[in-house]
Amino acid sequence: MKRYNILFIVLLTLIGFTSCEDKITTVINSQALDGSLSFKLNQPRYANYVLDVANSSKDLDSLTCVQPAYGFTAAVTYSTQVCGNANFAAGTYQTLPTTVNGEKVGVSTKEMNKALIAFNGGAFSEPLSFKTVYVRLKAYVSDASYSAIKDSLIVKPLYSNVISLKIKPYIEPLDYYYNVTLRPWYIVGLGGKWDNSVAGLGSSLIPLSVINGKSYDPGTGDGTFATTVYIKSSDSFKLIRDVSAWSPSWAMTGGALKYNGNDNITVAADGWYTLTLNSIDNKLTIAATTAPTSNYAKIGLVGDFDNWGGNNEEFFTANTNAGGHLWYTTYTFAADNASDGGCKFRANSAWTDDWGAPSPDHRDDRYRLAGIGGYKGKNISFKKGSYTIIFNDIDGSYYFIKK
Repeated sequence: MKRYNILFIVLLTLIGFTSCEDKITTVINSQALDGSLSFKLNQPRYANYVLDVANSSKDLDSLTCVQPAYGFTAAVTYSTQVCGNANFAAGTYQTLPTTVNGEKVGVSTKEMNKALIAFNGGAFSEPLSFKTVYVRLKAYVSDASYSAIKDSLIVKPLYSNVISLKIKPYIEPLDYYYNVTLRPWYIVGLGGKWDNSVAGLGSSLIPLSVINGKSYDPGTGDGTFATTVYIKSSDSFKLIRDVSAWSPSWAMTGGALKYNGNDNITVAADGWYTLTLNSIDNKLTIAATTAPTSNYAKIGLVGDFDNWGGNNEEFFTANTNAGGHLWYTTYTFAADNASDGGCKFRANSAWTDDWGAPSPDHRDDRYRLAGIGGYKGKNISFKKGSYTIIFNDIDGSYYFIKK
């Protein structure tokens, strides 16, 4: 009996060594470990593609490849990367959002068109022409190998060879502002205020308002923006697109408005001016206009978050450098709006003049972050978090900018 016990123990020990040996001797291609391994992307059946908005929900084609030689069979996820040249330097290429498991990778027509728009500075104009696009695949696996410390990815992402395609894009149809992630422009410099950072929103950075109608590019957020402000002849200012950046901008050169001009913008006389910018066509106009007829001592934000003004109404600060009709504040909502709640803007702590969402329904989420406030409109929905909130009492436009 003792002999059998000894044999049993020896057998278990051998099994244990074999199990350990299996994990230790897993072989992985060393080039997969350091990321230098490439893999074969096949040239597709066509060399030229014409993209069409009518087929934007479909794939323009499928790319095929050979799985990287990891040294083992893996479940590989692929993404498509496109670039304007064959170098694929950091920051110069686009990774399309759709990922695919398996060696047949569909390329979305809409995603490819958006990438081409980005390479072309944000817009196309007629006549459209073929663009040379360079394409590669990125491959990665999440369970590529075993780590003795923990299960983790130790095989680096790999990249295929680069192929070139000629693609003719389409112009994205314009849409309403509430269906688009907007990219507004800002006035900066009025009253000598040049803070172009997040901290300057409202006090120094004045966003141009959205307008009604199908005026916005869903791919870029560009479109027509306009606002009316008071400008002194002693003021100098410019328009910038991106918070905390000075380019791109609208300024002046030789006394004329110019995209990325050298000099700040000035006006000949004190007065009210309407600035209208079409950031798709890249056109800016500044026209004198009449003064607003309504003036308010104060503007507040009320809603279910403060018992509709019953608990410390949140008051805005007027930007007097722009004429006192642009109001701003920073507020933190402790929770999402109640199911029967929301918020509105009102003047002078009364309900004589108030503005809400320009919708037939309360809490229409399309108008949560930006809108042209409807006079006596519906409740605006809000989400938990901190926001810079900007309201223009001339046109009723508003922005809730997440901090």
